[in-house]
Amino acid sequence: MGRHPEIRPLSGAFGAEVVGFDFAVGTARMGEWVEWHSALDAHQLLLFRGATVEAEIQVSLLQSLGPALIENDAGRAYQFVSNTHAEGILGDERFAFHSDHAFMEDPIDVIALYGLEVPAAGTETHFVNGLRAAAELPKDLRARIGGLRARHVIDPAAESGNIAVRGPRLPDDLPHAYHPILWTHPRTGEEILYVSQQQTDRVESLGDAEGSDLIEALFEHLYASRFTYVHEWQAGDLLIWDNRALQHARGAIPVGTSRTLRRVSVGGTPVFEYFRANPKWGLDNISPAENP
Repeated sequence: MGRHPEIRPLSGAFGAEVVGFDFAVGTARMGEWVEWHSALDAHQLLLFRGATVEAEIQVSLLQSLGPALIENDAGRAYQFVSNTHAEGILGDERFAFHSDHAFMEDPIDVIALYGLEVPAAGTETHFVNGLRAAAELPKDLRARIGGLRARHVIDPAAESGNIAVRGPRLPDDLPHAYHPILWTHPRTGEEILYVSQQQTDRVESLGDAEGSDLIEALFEHLYASRFTYVHEWQAGDLLIWDNRALQHARGAIPVGTSRTLRRVSVGGTPVFEYFRANPKWGLDNISPAENP
């Protein structure tokens, strides 16, 4: 593949930039350089900067990890996260911190976004590292967790920037799943602190007040600046991250600003399959994705 790519630390918290990756080799050889798989597990987020990456190349790269999700009517393995593209999803809204599809039993494994149209400023993506937060969890807080699980729920009618635990108790007939608060990473075996602003609203087996207090204490630890990274997008950025180890968030897209990213995901269950298997929730009650 020519010059061997170099992996450079991206921030003090986590993440790495991959320098010298040759996207011109074509889809047939994209999976040959597998060191990036271990780099993803080591750094949780990888940045490939300033490259021209066609859709089929982006899909091929992600499919070296597993099957790409099909989450659109066109049957493609990619979507457009955009407030202006004719097929764009997610619009201008602000999104609180979340892990994509945490309301399912099998959340998405890995996500890749490629910057097609990126303004000079104002559309950053914020990340927080649940794996690093779990490793530094204070003993007293760890003792409170025990073997507890938290509920992750999505309310399609709610504002995407809402913090679920601070709102009214959400009904049990909304799409939801329970995950261990300290969840074991399926590849590395490391612990992940798995609660989020957008979707975690209660702790199984605890009363509302006690559960809310615990979630808020976990938030205070999890969202500390030492576990965060803010990505300032440039056109041609390809950003790949571990969706279970990391959460992401964004502010509202400024008025008059156009932003388009191309998204490919692997692992988990496509949204449409999920709702067909759970007809009580209604397929028309949710958009194809609730994320970045």
